[in-house]
Amino acid sequence: MPFLDEPKDGHPVGATTFAVRVSPSKVIGNARLNNEPALHLEEVAFTAYYPAVPAATRRKGMPWLLRPLNESLRGFVHFGRVSSWLIWPLIYCFGAFIKVPVYANAPLLRPPKLETKQTQWPLVLFSHGLGGSRTAYSQIWHVCIPRSQDETGRLVPRPKRYIRENDISWEPEDPPNDQAQPLSLRTEQLAFRTHEIYIAYKAFTELANSGNEGHSLENVDNSPVSWESWGPGYVNCNSDVTLAGHSFGGCTVFSILSTEPPPGHQQLPVTKALVLDPWLEPLPTPGPSPYSSANLATAIESVNSASASALHQDNHDGHDSDAAHGVPPSELHQKGEFEQTRSHPRILVINSERFTLWKDHFSRLQAVIKEWEPRGDNILTIIRAEHQSFSDFPVLPLLRNKTSRMIMRMISTLSISFLDGTIDHTVGTLKTREMETKVIGTKPDGSPKRQLVGEAGDIIIH
Repeated sequence: MPFLDEPKDGHPVGATTFAVRVSPSKVIGNARLNNEPALHLEEVAFTAYYPAVPAATRRKGMPWLLRPLNESLRGFVHFGRVSSWLIWPLIYCFGAFIKVPVYANAPLLRPPKLETKQTQWPLVLFSHGLGGSRTAYSQIWHVCIPRSQDETGRLVPRPKRYIRENDISWEPEDPPNDQAQPLSLRTEQLAFRTHEIYIAYKAFTELANSGNEGHSLENVDNSPVSWESWGPGYVNCNSDVTLAGHSFGGCTVFSILSTEPPPGHQQLPVTKALVLDPWLEPLPTPGPSPYSSANLATAIESVNSASASALHQDNHDGHDSDAAHGVPPSELHQKGEFEQTRSHPRILVINSERFTLWKDHFSRLQAVIKEWEPRGDNILTIIRAEHQSFSDFPVLPLLRNKTSRMIMRMISTLSISFLDGTIDHTVGTLKTREMETKVIGTKPDGSPKRQLVGEAGDIIIH
C-alpha cells in the first residue's frame, strides 16, 4: 500500500473529517452556474489533524483521494481540461491506493501537564488553494464534497468542483460592478471561503470548549468518533490561534486579517499568520492592511505580555536565545518593545521561485507586508520551490524525488519554527543568499525566461 511520508517525530497523528450544517443556507454573491447560485453555502466540511491515541483496533491509513472516486476523477478532468481516458488509469490504478499515514477518527491525545498546570493543544486553521482539497496538504497539516439535502430531506454528496470565470453567468438584475473584471468570481469566492472558515471555527470551538455537549458537528462518514476525547479545554481555541493558507488560501488569510468578521461572528483571535505562496489578485487595491478590534487586541495583548515576560526571564537567567545567537542587547530591547506594542498578528510569507519572479505581484506583496511588518525580513523565498511544492502532489509515491522531499522538509521546518517562535534561529542555520537572477532561455511570447541564482533549497530573505 503506497503511503505518503511518515512524520519524522512527534506523536501519532489522527484525522477526523467534521461537518457542520449551515441553517439557513447562504447564497454568497451573484454568480450563477447552470442557472443555480454558484456559491451556495449549505455545509462546511473540514479535516482536523491532531495528536492521537492509536488503538490496536484501528489501522493506519486514510485515503488521500476523496471518495467517491468517480467524483475525484471528474474533478481532475474538469480542473485540468483533459480527457477522462488519460486520467482514469492514474486515479483507479494508482491514486486510489495512496494513503495518508494517519489514524482515522482516533481519539485526541490529552495534552501533557507541566507540573500542576494543564496545557492545551494550539489551533491552526489552514485554508487550501483553489485546486486543492482537505487532504491535499497532509504533509504540512497533519475537490470538496460537502453534503446537501435532497427532496426527501436526506443528506447526499453534492460535489463542488473548480469553477472558471467563463463557466458562470450573472444575475441580470444585480450584476457585479464591473463584469469585464475577470476576478469578480474570485472576489465572491473569497467571501465564500471567509464564511466557511468562520463557521468551521465557531463550530469547532463549541466542541473544544464544551466537549460532547452543545456542539453542532457531525462526522461525514458516520464512523464512530470519540467525542468525549475532544474536551472540554484540551484545544486552545480562545487565544493564540494561527491562521495559515496556500495560494488562494493565502489570499484568504490576508482578507480575514484586514476586514471585519461576517455578521454573527467574532473576530478570530489570530496572533500568527503563515502565508504560503499567496495569490493576491482577488484582493482590493490598495491594501490590504491590518484590521484591529477589541477582541483581537485583547488576544494579542495576552500573547505579547507572555512573550515579554519570557524575554525578561531569559535575560535575567542569561539564557536568551537571541543573545546566544549574536543579537546585540540594544536590538533585544527594541524587539521586546516592538512585541509589547504590536496590535496585529505576526506574519511570515514563504514564497516559491516563480511567485517571487512574478515582478508586479511580488512588488505588491512586499508593499502589503510592510503594512504588517515595517522592519521587513518577513518574506522568504525557497529557490527551486514551485507553486505546487506546498501541497502533497510533488511528494506522492512514484512521483517524489530527492529535491521535492528536501523542499517539503524545508517548508515544514520553516513553518514549524515560525509557529514555535524560533524562526530567526532556524533561518540562521540555513544557507541564505542575496536575490540574483539569470536568463536561462526565452518564453513563448519572446520575453526572457529567468531563474534565481542558487541551489535548490537556498533561502532568500526579503
